[in-house]
Amino acid sequence: MRTIERVAELLEPVERLGSKPVEPTAPPAIERAVNPDAAIPVLTAAGNRAGQPEPNPADVQDRVEPLLERPVAKPAEIHRVDRAHMRRQGIITPEGNRTHNAESFRRIKRQILANLGKPKSALPPNLVLMTSALSGEGKTFCSVSLAISIALELDRTVLLVDADVAKPSVPQALGIEAQRGLLDVLVDPRIKLEDVLCKTDIGKLTLLPAGTVQPNATELMASGAMRRMLQEIAERYHDRVVIFDSPPLLAASEAAVLAGQMGQIVVVVEAGKTSEAALMAALARIETGNVTGLLLNKGEDPGLRYHYGEYGKFAK
Repeated sequence: MRTIERVAELLEPVERLGSKPVEPTAPPAIERAVNPDAAIPVLTAAGNRAGQPEPNPADVQDRVEPLLERPVAKPAEIHRVDRAHMRRQGIITPEGNRTHNAESFRRIKRQILANLGKPKSALPPNLVLMTSALSGEGKTFCSVSLAISIALELDRTVLLVDADVAKPSVPQALGIEAQRGLLDVLVDPRIKLEDVLCKTDIGKLTLLPAGTVQPNATELMASGAMRRMLQEIAERYHDRVVIFDSPPLLAASEAAVLAGQMGQIVVVVEAGKTSEAALMAALARIETGNVTGLLLNKGEDPGLRYHYGEYGKFAK
């Protein structure tokens, strides 16, 4: 059998698929169709329409190039927090049991949320600073746990800011990695705040990392750019509470600068370690009128209450 006859036999079953023989068609021309949801044109193949002239390549290029120049929006990356890592540190988790720690932060957040409706000053009451007199008193532990507890509220969202720019530790506490953050936005005006926010898989919790370490961090915190940023994050979402994990007041100058811009201040006190002299020296560096209360950390007795004069409003 000749080659042409074998080819004809192979093609024969294909012709039987339809009720009519397959008619030969002209090679398809490329027709431009724009998907309104896409950032670039979608090209589809269509038969050449009789009586219509072929498109001018120059005209097609003029219509396509502006579409190609549109920025393509990237989907926001969702950072998965390490629940097991958090539990090992004693930090509460959204799915956790009704523990003593979880109940303690429920009580603490109630007073903070109540103050949102009765601000003590002109400063935004939804900007909440978590600080301490000395390092090692557990302010990051308290900042993260408080933020997660508020995120469990039905009508609140939380932005957790790692403002301890010299020794950032919030991403590590959550078990996630972050590069750029707060300081990068202040240094480079081309970087937008939304570009450095880290959305987490805890639905209502977003993280703003500290960012690249800068030698003039204190001056950046006191700058007009910082004040404008604070105003934006305080006013952009009415249901947002912003928790700042700050450096210790007696260890870094950034803490006092931040405290002067916060509507609420919570001072973490380590039970059995922080002296009254250290605490009073720390409080002397800030405006105590905005101090919501002292948060006793690492206390063994669940009923224990620490009170330092008029500032002792709650304890953990």
